[in-house]
Amino acid sequence: MKKFKSLFAGLFVLGFGVFAMVSCDKDDSPDPLKAVVDVYVQDIKVEGGVKYGIFINGVANYDIKSVKVTAPGTGGKVYQLTATSNKKQFVFIPQATDYTSDLPVKGDYLFEVTSTSDEKITGKDAVGDEKLTPIVIKTAAMANHLLKTTWDKVQNGDAYLVRLYSANKSELLFQGTLLASDKAEYEFGATTTGWATGKSPVVNTNYVVELSGIRYETGVTTDKGNNAQFITIDSKTIKWE
Repeated sequence: MKKFKSLFAGLFVLGFGVFAMVSCDKDDSPDPLKAVVDVYVQDIKVEGGVKYGIFINGVANYDIKSVKVTAPGTGGKVYQLTATSNKKQFVFIPQATDYTSDLPVKGDYLFEVTSTSDEKITGKDAVGDEKLTPIVIKTAAMANHLLKTTWDKVQNGDAYLVRLYSANKSELLFQGTLLASDKAEYEFGATTTGWATGKSPVVNTNYVVELSGIRYETGVTTDKGNNAQFITIDSKTIKWE
């Protein structure tokens, strides 16, 4: 089956793992329903330690009616994903109460994607128990109209990413390039490629800079950027100067 790929922005740090999905019907269709799916773990810092939550994404080449994901094990938790502004994309983004002190159950998370025309496909994405120690922003400061962010490299981290959000973090304004594991700083300004369409920084305005440390799924040798296993994040409020 030909794989379907798409590009997204604003919700997840990376692209999404691509899997050949099995059609439950319409196998003879010249353009069957296909999907891009991903499940990964992300940390959140809390008083006294760290908690973990699971992020789930499902995207198809047709408008989606529903996406159901079942966690591994007998009686595994069922996640009903919710629609985004893109009718082809459904997601599960954990709320504060969804984070726990234990890592989410590892194993294959089973997907069932249903299009608005009631075509269904199934698939899976594996989640392991690998994790990263919490990443910490060392500095995030303006100089010569550029924002420079620095950090200590995270052991077993595979990549890093810097983003800029509005002050209440409701809007993603800038996303940098994916950085290699040996990088420990990133600098960008108003003319750097990565700003959302029509967006640019405003002097004397507060923003939130977010740093992500990324670990890929174990055993993945190709398309690593689309196969995240664990993401650790830190953020800091800055004033653009």
